[in-house]
Amino acid sequence: MSDPFTKSLGFKGRSISTALSTKVAPQRTATPPPPSSYSGISGYDGANVLTRVSEIIDFLKKSQRPCGVEEIQLHIHEFAGPGGAEFDHLTNNAKVAYNAEDQTFAYKPEYNLRTPEELVEYLRNIPDYGGLEVKKLSDSYLGNVAAVIAELRRKRHVLAITDRDNRPRYVFYNCKVLESEVSDEIKTNWARLPVPEDQELAKEMARAGLQQTRAESSGVGDPMQLQPDAKKPKKTARKTRITNTHLEDIDLTKDFVPEGR
Repeated sequence: MSDPFTKSLGFKGRSISTALSTKVAPQRTATPPPPSSYSGISGYDGANVLTRVSEIIDFLKKSQRPCGVEEIQLHIHEFAGPGGAEFDHLTNNAKVAYNAEDQTFAYKPEYNLRTPEELVEYLRNIPDYGGLEVKKLSDSYLGNVAAVIAELRRKRHVLAITDRDNRPRYVFYNCKVLESEVSDEIKTNWARLPVPEDQELAKEMARAGLQQTRAESSGVGDPMQLQPDAKKPKKTARKTRITNTHLEDIDLTKDFVPEGR
């Protein structure tokens, strides 16, 4: 039986405990998401993780050798090691070589060249003695790439294509098999040979019974036989064909009036 107090609260004959149990639902505890190897990558924490990964890769590049977790932690104190977001990033990074046996990381450049001799040997093995773009060697272990190439050019081990400031852009292996010594007599005789002008060259070739190529004859012309300019064809008036022959006797300027009116 309900008392006046419960009626004043509007419970209509129910007890306070029953009313509270129906009005207030129990709070549910949220189920935590399963752990992810890339948790904490987005947002501010993610920016910190990527920053530390960049610092670790830069440290590995300067070290030029495999480094373990403890050694990396001495320089990057925030590196958590196995199980951390940075560790997972490094094991899946294209610029890092990970050894799972001893858990070491090493920087992996596009061209794993450490000495000038290795660079020369790599260029020598390129098919057809092709070249290599110098800027692709910037992340190798060669150090000062421009100085290395300059020294190799001085020793004639490599050839280079440079820009206007004489900075190498492409480097090639210098195949010395193609080099041959030329005697001083041949050099002197070659320097004494006069080089005639274009018109004189055409005349000399004609006297010697030699024919010019199309490129030479189009640029110089045949001096022994000058052809007159070709006459341009006259323009003829184009005849207009009339197809509406049934309208020839009809004056289209007048209004049409039916016959019989």
